[in-house]
Formats: sequence, C-alpha cells, structure tokens
Amino acid sequence: MLNAFRNFTKSRYGLIIVFIFLGLLAIAFAASDVTGMRQGISGANSGTLATVGGQDVTEREVRDRIDRILRNAQAQRQPLTMAQLLAQGGFEAALNDTIKQAALHAFANQNGMAVGKKLIDSEIANNSQFAGMDGKFSQETFESLLAQNRINPAQFRDSMTTQRYAVWLVGPVALPAPAPAGVVTPYVATLLERRTGIVGFVQSLAMDPGPAPDANTLAGYYAQNRSRYMVPERRIVRFALAQPETLKAQATPTEAEIAAAYKKDAAKYAASEKRGLQLVQAISQSVAAKVAAAAKGGDLAAAAKAAGLEARTIDAADKAGIAKQVSAPFADAAFAAPATGLQGPVQLGGAWFVYRVSKVENIAARSLDQVRTELVDEVSKRKLAALMADLRQSIEDGVGDGATFEEAAAKAKLSIASTSALTAAGTNPDQADAQPDATTAAIMKAGFGFEQAGDEPQVIPVGQDGGFALVSLDKIVPAAPRPLAQITDKVKADYLLDQALAKARTAATAMLPKLQKGVPMAQALTEVGATKGAPPKPFDFKRSELRGKENFIQMAFDMPAKTARLVEAPNRAGYYVVYVDTIQAGNPAADPQGPQILQSITQALGQLSAQEYENQFAASVVSALKVRRNEAAIARLRADLQRQGAGGQ
Repeated sequence: MLNAFRNFTKSRYGLIIVFIFLGLLAIAFAASDVTGMRQGISGANSGTLATVGGQDVTEREVRDRIDRILRNAQAQRQPLTMAQLLAQGGFEAALNDTIKQAALHAFANQNGMAVGKKLIDSEIANNSQFAGMDGKFSQETFESLLAQNRINPAQFRDSMTTQRYAVWLVGPVALPAPAPAGVVTPYVATLLERRTGIVGFVQSLAMDPGPAPDANTLAGYYAQNRSRYMVPERRIVRFALAQPETLKAQATPTEAEIAAAYKKDAAKYAASEKRGLQLVQAISQSVAAKVAAAAKGGDLAAAAKAAGLEARTIDAADKAGIAKQVSAPFADAAFAAPATGLQGPVQLGGAWFVYRVSKVENIAARSLDQVRTELVDEVSKRKLAALMADLRQSIEDGVGDGATFEEAAAKAKLSIASTSALTAAGTNPDQADAQPDATTAAIMKAGFGFEQAGDEPQVIPVGQDGGFALVSLDKIVPAAPRPLAQITDKVKADYLLDQALAKARTAATAMLPKLQKGVPMAQALTEVGATKGAPPKPFDFKRSELRGKENFIQMAFDMPAKTARLVEAPNRAGYYVVYVDTIQAGNPAADPQGPQILQSITQALGQLSAQEYENQFAASVVSALKVRRNEAAIARLRADLQRQGAGGQ
C-alpha cells in the first residue's frame, strides 16, 4: 500500500491531495486539547540539541513530540512505527518544528511580548475540561487530568505560554479563507477525470528461463546480487539475570516484622464504618431548597433532574473516601447524619447539598491472626522489592567503581549466559519463524546500545516483577551476505527467475507497438507467446478512486489515450501491460460527486494555505534569529531512535 501511495504522489494532483491531508493533520494537531499538549516540555536531564535566540531545544522536547505523533497515530488506528516515522523524515520534521516553536518564543520575548500569570490562570479556570461537579474550576480535576497525560502543572503552564505566543504572532497571518473557485475547479475536474482501458499480464513463470547455470555463471550472478542475500548485523550479548524467585527465601517475614506491620496499619484493621449515599450538589441555597422540597416524596434523582442537576450515588465508602470524592466538610456531616431521612439543604465547604444516607455498613475489627496471610504477603513483597533494589544498587555501584562484567556477576552470585548471534529485534535470521521472548528482546535492545565490545556493562529491567539483567556486549557480527555454498539452490532459483523475467520484459515490450496499432490485448498476448496466466482485465476508474489501487492502474493516469506502457509486477512475477483507451474530462457541475468534492477541497485548500502562511512566517522568524545546532547530540538522538525502531519500538 505504501508503494502505491508513493507512486500516486509522483503525479502533480496526487501531491495536491497529499498536501491537503497533511495540512488537515497539522491543523488537527494544532487544535488538540490538553491531551495533546506535551510538546515543549523538557526534562531535567535533557541534552541541548540546538539554541535559537537564547532558547534551548532539548532532547526531551523532540522525544516528546515524536512520542505524541506516534500516540496520535495509534489513537487513529494507523499502524505507524518508530522505524516508519524515521524513514519518512519524522525525526528531522520533529526537530525543525521544535526549533520553530523555540524561535517564536524567543522572538516574542525580544519584541516585548510577555504572557502574564493572570492570563494563563484565567484560561485554565475557564477551560471546561477542568470543571468540577458544580461547573466551576476544580483543582483536583485539573491535576488529575494532567497526571493522566504525564504532565505537571508547571509544564502545562509553560506549554500554554508558548501556545499564546504562537497565537499572537502567527494568528494574524494564518487566517484560513476559502480557496478561489478558479483554483479549486481545475483540481476537482482532474479528480473527476475518468479513464478506461485494459491490462494484460506477461507472467515470468510462463517464460522458458533456459538451461540451469554452470558453476562460473552462478558465482558471477551471486557476486552481482550479493545484497539480496545479506544477513543484518547480529550481536552476541552476555547477560546475568537477577530474578525475584532467587531471593524469595530471604524475604520470608519474621513474627516481629508481621507484628510491626499489623501495628503500623492498625487503623486499617480496626472496626470501621462505611456509608452509602445519594447526594445532589447545587450552586445556591434556593436551588438546593427546590431540590429538597421536591425530594420529600423519596425520589432524589428525579428531583435533581427536574432542577437541571444530576444526583450522585456513592455505593459504600469510608469517611476518608467520601472526603476525597466530595469534600471533608461533607464527609463529616454525612457520617454524623442519621441513617434515614433526607438531609439539607445545607452549606458544606462552600457548596449546597441535599443528601440521604442509603446504607450503613459496620465492619468488625480484625485480629492479627485473621489477617496473618494478608500481612505475610505484603511484608514478603516489600522485603523482596527492597532486596532486589539493594542487589541492583550493589551491582551498579560495583560497575561504577570499575568492576568488570564477570566480577560484578560473581559478586552478586549470578549465573552468566550468552545469547546466540541475534538481530536488534532479538530474532535469529536462521530461524525466521522463531519469535524472541520478552527477556531476550530486552537484552538484545540493550546489546545494540553498546558502541563496541568491552564497553561498561549495563543494568536493565527485565519483566514486570522487578527482575533485571546485567548485560555486556560480547561480539559484533557485521552484516554480510550468506556464503554461496549455503544457499546454492536459492541463488540458482533466483538466476532462473531473472532469466524468465528478462524474457517476460522482451515479450511485454513487443506488445506495445501492436496495441498502439489497434491489436486487441488478448491477441497481442497470444502473438508474443504469453497465453498463460490471468486473462486481460478492463478497467474504468476516476482519478479520485486511485487510493489503494495497484501501481499499473495508477500509471494509467499518467498516460495519453491510445497508448500502451509496461510496468514490472512485484516479486519479479512478470510485467503488466497497460493500454489506455479513453480519457473523459471531469465536469464538477455534471458529476454527482462534484458539489461535495468542490466544497471539501475549497475548505481544505483554504486551511492548507493558512498552514503554509504559518510555516513561512515561522521559517522567517528562525532565519532572523541565530540558530546553533549541536550536531553531535542530534546524531546521538537520531541513532538512539533508530535503534528503538530496529528493536520494534
């Protein structure tokens, strides 16, 4: 599908559609809500990749931008991998966009612009995403939503500040406007253009490849096509696993530890009470009184709905839980209220409540013997985690003090093992069907992070149970072609297929003048001896229907009428011969799809032009400021991301 897409973009109008799509995507990103605002967030240890106008562009910012692109693609169910993103220039695009963002920030500061704290506070307070049950700003909701997206409040404010600068600077020059009809109509007419014709297939397997190659011929063919038989770089990695199971015996808790844990969590095992509640929160006393009056009949939910509110139900929670879910003053009142009857309206903590206690659940105290099993499990897990952490710290300290891989493993009493020669993804080219387990994949990812054998060993996490591994690069096996002696049959088959493919091309080429003289496709195939395979197939498509079509159909839209061309089929299967019979010009006014496509393209081109104005303005700002790039740091980050991509990340 990617090949078909690339072929489509080679045409002038294919590029137009691609640009429209990219423009819409960019605008969608620009309009994203808080869940997409991780750009511009830097970490404490982020390396500086560039400096523009005094503003640093950090590794963390670029990583976050790339991560956001991947997560957005996944959210839209687009199977975009790190490797694909990098291959399509995603790293350079992310770096350049981050530099532009920093440049806008610097440019704004240099020209006297400043975003005040009150402005940001106002925008946050008026953001409906951060509203609580009363419709007003809720600090708890604000912090919870940011935490879900791994953003702290300070980072979010920085991001909003940068966004505000962009709005002030770019907004006036990037206002979208409908594209002129004189521009849109020719594009739409081209999309509605219809072509008819016929496709024939000259199959390689239908051709006589000739005699099998002798030894010299085969050796020469292998030498010319060595790249076909390349085995990617592999590495042998030594490792020593530290698994929690090996320390379980040491993690068995003593009676004193169990008793101490019981005493520490005495409140957890003491007698307690939980309550179920139904409540309505109102913004004023009058509204709350109206709800209370209507609810005297018993249906608090209906009374709330009649007042334009919604009743909230808490099934069973202790006092602390209700304080967390609602407020501490409300929890105090709810646990002091009788178990029956409607309460309120009452003002608690700045809000008005009407509520009813629906259930009271008394929980008896539990003795140490009753919770012994639970305590043993908790203390064992805690001790085991501490033992694993101490062991890991001891190994890392030893390595930091100059211990070799063997010395560190021996001191920690860990067994040493080695992988076979594997790729960065943990696969063995000699066993194509075998898939690596999670441990092997993690070890090989780390192994490909070393620059050379002998580098300082590393400690990496393994699995989800706290295990880890000490790894060291043992040997690099460079990428190289397989020896001819190992793949003689494969090379011989490839040679014969290439000979057959060459004859298929000769036959297909001989068909072209015949077709252009009016010879029917079936007859032309017969005359060149290509009668095997599928019969000729007619086609009838609009240009707007090309997406996902085969490359020979896309080629038909780059050909004049009454002409024939050939194109090689995938996997050296043969050649498609395409003859274009008619070309019918598109007419937006007459085509049933015309008005809809006209409207869509008009809006899309308008948005795209706005995006182009924005890009040009940002590029001008960058050129006006001094940009210093740290090429070494950029190269290291690019290489690290490439290793992630190779490892299937």
